[in-house]
Amino acid sequence: MLKVFIGAIVCVVAFVGVGALALGSTDPGTIPPGVTAGGVELGGLDAASAAAVLEQRLGRRSSIEIDLVGDEGVMSSTAEDAGISLDVGATVSAALGAGSAEGIVDRLVRLVPVLSAEPIEVPVAYEVDEVRWTSFADEVALQFEGLCKNGRLVFDSGRPKAVAAAAGAVLERDALRSAFLDALSNEKSEVQVPLTVVEPTVTTEEARAALDEVKVALAGPLTLAYQGKEIVVSPEELAAMAEFNPSGMTSGLPFSFDTEAARELLQPRLAAVEDPPVEAVIVPAEGGRGFTVLPSSEGTLVEWSALLGSMTRVAFESGRRYVPIPTTQVPPRLTTEDANQLGDRREVASFTTYFSPADSGRVNNIIQVSNKLDGVVIRPGETFSFNDTVGPRTKEAGFDEAPVIRDGVLTPGVGGGICQVATTLFNTAFFAGLPIVERKPHSFYIDHYPIGRDATVSYGAIDVRFTNDSDTVLLLSVTATDRSVAVALAAPEWDRSVEYETSPFRDLVDPRSSEENPRRLRDPALARGTTSPVEAGVAGRAVEVRRVVRDSSGRVVHEDDFGSTYAPKDWVVRVGG
Repeated sequence: MLKVFIGAIVCVVAFVGVGALALGSTDPGTIPPGVTAGGVELGGLDAASAAAVLEQRLGRRSSIEIDLVGDEGVMSSTAEDAGISLDVGATVSAALGAGSAEGIVDRLVRLVPVLSAEPIEVPVAYEVDEVRWTSFADEVALQFEGLCKNGRLVFDSGRPKAVAAAAGAVLERDALRSAFLDALSNEKSEVQVPLTVVEPTVTTEEARAALDEVKVALAGPLTLAYQGKEIVVSPEELAAMAEFNPSGMTSGLPFSFDTEAARELLQPRLAAVEDPPVEAVIVPAEGGRGFTVLPSSEGTLVEWSALLGSMTRVAFESGRRYVPIPTTQVPPRLTTEDANQLGDRREVASFTTYFSPADSGRVNNIIQVSNKLDGVVIRPGETFSFNDTVGPRTKEAGFDEAPVIRDGVLTPGVGGGICQVATTLFNTAFFAGLPIVERKPHSFYIDHYPIGRDATVSYGAIDVRFTNDSDTVLLLSVTATDRSVAVALAAPEWDRSVEYETSPFRDLVDPRSSEENPRRLRDPALARGTTSPVEAGVAGRAVEVRRVVRDSSGRVVHEDDFGSTYAPKDWVVRVGG
């Protein structure tokens, strides 16, 4: 028994010795025996030979069609279409390193054919061109995604009608990438498109219930009352004024009377209720020396939002449909006292920006905002707010749809274009040397604005604010045409000068798409089957503007920095449907 045991030990030692010699003689520049990638034997090959074999055996995969299957049909594509290519270098590197973490016995087992275990399969590596992949995924989304449609109400020949809801579907882009790569690796010919179902927030049943409420609300007249006078609004007039309110479908107020149509219909009938304020008027004397001031007076105006909101609520209430007309005292923007101070005014600072007259909605919005800002007086110690002065940007307030920035692209939205005025106003305050309380740059760089001195606004979220920290009153003047807007600040006296310095651009970041492979986004405003021209992308970047404000003696009054970081803007094509 002892002799047998000693003999076994001798055999093992001899075997290990031979194995150690084999291990020591293995060429580090070749792939270990038994290693495969994508079913292709690579053992014993050097890097160049392995690369050639992989290209020959697996290179064809990029041109093999894979069917993307969903409820909306089948879309046939190739890896080349999706921007996916075989990464030969990474695959060979993985094969060269295969088994490097194995123990000596495991390697000996693989090196001796008689004892060889299962071969080592190295995953095939693929390279993804993110720009091409994103554009490809957009194509898949256009084919298979479905817009979620909430239950809603519409007027059909003047009568309310319910429209059924429909669930939507959103492409799971990360899951699509994984499924596509898996199909390539395993030579599958079909991929099920991964979609997430999006349920409507307002169901068909809820829309029908709201319709029943609307029919009752519009069945009878409303009576408006002011100081003993009554104005009756008929059911037909109520229907003409109403606009359905999607956010109120489930809260009991499925429509609103706070509309442009309501104001147009009611303003002539309530004209006797209103007595507008009178602005002070500065009349220069003959010969240009001195002036006189025609005095101002307060006025009485209807609180339209409160009135129309009350009408909406009362229409859905039982009992008497009676609405008192709320009014408020309104001071003039330019009072007699202000006018007396500003009679001998001079321009403190001004700035003008220019734009294309092609978009009539954008032009209208710029003119609307300019009219609201023109003539505003900013008294000593006051902080001016763009949003507080202009108010909400809604259709009821006279604003049109025009492009606004959302998620890195220009998207139609009510009030688009008013950032042109905000930017011009900010630059005027900048060069007047006033302290800037709030200013935020656009999300991406717009080259027709001053570098690092643009300003964006969004009602209730992003504002332009600055403070009149002087001892004198300031008068804001805003003039708009169909291609320019000019903003000026004037005061009786001013003793500030401004110096500034703009840094070079830094941290440039390319867009996620290109002119050849743009983002492809669905645009319901376009006719089905049509596409828009390509909207150019813009690289992301950062820039700083440093400002120094001095008084007449050269003393520094303010010293501040305005940093702007812009995200890249995608190249975009819009697809109708």
